[in-house]
Amino acid sequence: MNQDIYNIENSTELGYGELFSIFWRRRSYFLGVFSGILALSLPFVLTQKPKYESSMQLLIEPNYQSKYDSDEFDPTQSTVQVDYATQVILMRSSQLLSRAVEELKSDYPNITTEEIKNQLVVAQLKEKEDKREVGTKIFKANFQGNTSQRTLKVLKAIQKVYLEYNLDQQSKRLKEGLSFINKQIPEVRAKLTNSERNLEALLTQYNLIAPSTEALNMSQGLKDVQQKREELKAQYRQFQSKYNALEQDLAGLTAGESFNTDARLTLSPRYQSLLDELQRVDLELEEQRSKFTESSPIVQSLLSQRNNKQLLLKQEAQKILGSEDLAIANIDSLENRRPLDSGDLEKVRALSAAKSELIDIESREQSLAETEQRLKQRLNEFPNLIARYNSLEQEVEINQATLKKLLEHRQEIGIIINRGGFSWEVIEPPQLGEKIGHNLPKDIALSTIFAFFAGSVSVFIIEASDNKIRGTKQLRDQANLPLLGTTPGLSKIKDDGFVPRLPFLKSDRTEELPLKIIEWLPFRESLDLIYENIQNSQTVQNSKVKSVAVTSAIPGEGKSTITLGLALSAARRNKRVLVVDGDLRRPSIHDKLGIPNDIGLSDLLAGRTKTPNTSTVALSNLSIDVLTSGSITVDPVQLLSSERLQDFIRRVEGLYDLVLVDTPPAIGMVDAIKVASCCSGTVVVARLEKASFTQVSETFSLLDRLNLIGIVANDSKEIQKRYLKNKRYLPYAQV
Repeated sequence: MNQDIYNIENSTELGYGELFSIFWRRRSYFLGVFSGILALSLPFVLTQKPKYESSMQLLIEPNYQSKYDSDEFDPTQSTVQVDYATQVILMRSSQLLSRAVEELKSDYPNITTEEIKNQLVVAQLKEKEDKREVGTKIFKANFQGNTSQRTLKVLKAIQKVYLEYNLDQQSKRLKEGLSFINKQIPEVRAKLTNSERNLEALLTQYNLIAPSTEALNMSQGLKDVQQKREELKAQYRQFQSKYNALEQDLAGLTAGESFNTDARLTLSPRYQSLLDELQRVDLELEEQRSKFTESSPIVQSLLSQRNNKQLLLKQEAQKILGSEDLAIANIDSLENRRPLDSGDLEKVRALSAAKSELIDIESREQSLAETEQRLKQRLNEFPNLIARYNSLEQEVEINQATLKKLLEHRQEIGIIINRGGFSWEVIEPPQLGEKIGHNLPKDIALSTIFAFFAGSVSVFIIEASDNKIRGTKQLRDQANLPLLGTTPGLSKIKDDGFVPRLPFLKSDRTEELPLKIIEWLPFRESLDLIYENIQNSQTVQNSKVKSVAVTSAIPGEGKSTITLGLALSAARRNKRVLVVDGDLRRPSIHDKLGIPNDIGLSDLLAGRTKTPNTSTVALSNLSIDVLTSGSITVDPVQLLSSERLQDFIRRVEGLYDLVLVDTPPAIGMVDAIKVASCCSGTVVVARLEKASFTQVSETFSLLDRLNLIGIVANDSKEIQKRYLKNKRYLPYAQV
């Protein structure tokens, strides 16, 4: 039967039953939070007044609209542009709402600006465009009040104030814009006139029409001049070579200077013409002398002509040869010089032509060089000139454009003023307010749901923060030791037996009547199962268990009662059992059994007695031997560390089938470790809902190397319930 109950308990998994047990265990927290929230919310819900809401929609247009793009210059933009975020703040301003209050004073004398401001909500409507919200020009105004008629009247008054405010503001803004434009037009005209004059003066000063174009043309002309100079240089080299060749060819002729003189005179047509005329006069003079005397008028006339011809000939020779060459050539004999032959004359002509060409090329090249220099100087002046021209031209264009826009805006604003501007349009007028608040059943239900939710959250928060072991499943999942068994939850004791504890009452954990507890049939059945599991434990299966140290993590976990219960289970199997009270600090075995504690374990370990002073106790028609703790000692660790304890355990293991040693708690003191090191095995008792996971884990760590057999889960209410459900399996139907 006990094995069936053990298996049923081990198979329990987290489900609705587990959740209910958590709520039942933490019911005080749940009820406290639930009741507290309801106590706070219900008065508020019950005293709430009904709420009504009315709304309207307005199309908010700017008082002035420009037909030009926003990135172009607009001299009126800064005074008329609508900032919708600011518009919302303005529409809820006390300045405007106070006007609405004046409108409503006749119907609602107690209404205030602050009341309207607190209940009025103004927002810009938005629409989705390409997965993003874009603001529209439509604004929605909502007002809440305690009657539907009140909300309607308030919104109508606000609507009237908004429309009147818009008309006032648009007139003010348009007039301010018109005044601004009228002020700007004369200034812009003066700037334009000044810019045009400066531009005209610049063009006149430098005799220009389009500086940039002329600079390009001049640059191209400079390139052409440079190219022509290069061509002339090439021609000059060509004629220079030809001239040198002719000069070298004529160098072999005799009378070099005379030849040159003759060549030069021969090549002069006028000189040759004068020479021919002189020769004709000489011929005619000779002819007349043969006829007349020297004093003849004819002869004298011819002599005069001859002298004139000679004078002209000398002057022409001087012009051709120069003063120095003329002196060298002996001008008196010039008319007697013979002309060159045709071959020499042709060479002289070629040489003269080459020299003339060279002189002409040099003259042309010099002229081009001067032209190039002038062009370069002029081009150096053009960058600064072009910059000044462009700046003045841009200034003229800007002023012209500004003046044009100012004139257009003046005309446009004048038209708007004449036709009345842009009025705000009411898209949806105010309607009777709809009830939106104080639905009593709904509010009570929501308050109850919220209170239940908050209470549930508090339960799980407290449960999550509580580290205590609540069930055998948790203990089995956390422990690395075999679970030897589980004892049922203890109950309140009456004279006629045990009754279940009320969960919401704190039970006294001190076991004042251990004899009744260990004789309680469900408890006894559980201890029998635990005893069998100890005997069959894998830890000690290769060696017979002769002595067992029984300890716990903290005080009050029922280890002394478990020790006595195991002793009776062994005694029922006809085993000789010795129970030793190894708790030298707070002994309790002698009180539970009602036996004296004059001489015991401490006296034996201290050497005050050599023979254990055991007492035989009869329980349930069974007898066990008990060795109490003995006299109180100031240093129990010293006594438990002596070799006498180990010798005593070895000696009694030979006299008894089972020795059970009740030790102090393992955490915070070394007593349990000392006792457990002398015994064949160690059993840890953990009381559910008292010990924490941390404490149990620490106990395992302390006793890990001391033949730990397993752990006993004490005081399980789940096992108690299962015993009640399966009481037909208990002898005498005893529960």
